[in-house]
Amino acid sequence: MTVTEARGLLLLLRAKPTLLPPAPLGLDPRAMDRRAYDEVHPCLGCGSLAHLAYVADCQLYGFRWLDLCYDCAASVREANN
Repeated sequence: MTVTEARGLLLLLRAKPTLLPPAPLGLDPRAMDRRAYDEVHPCLGCGSLAHLAYVADCQLYGFRWLDLCYDCAASVREANN
């Protein structure tokens, strides 16, 4: 995913956060590690295996999972700066 594509993805997620699966309330780092390492989820950016799990606070829609591979996570971080 390029930085431009990552920016588009972030804009889409802000407009339609229900595209992301809900994350539990009171989330702790162990739950994020379990999702990233013990569960199988596709990367939201490219569809390959996600290695990282983030939680996005979507305000009106609550917390949502953001599953990304390393490369897409780097693009999203750069686009978010």
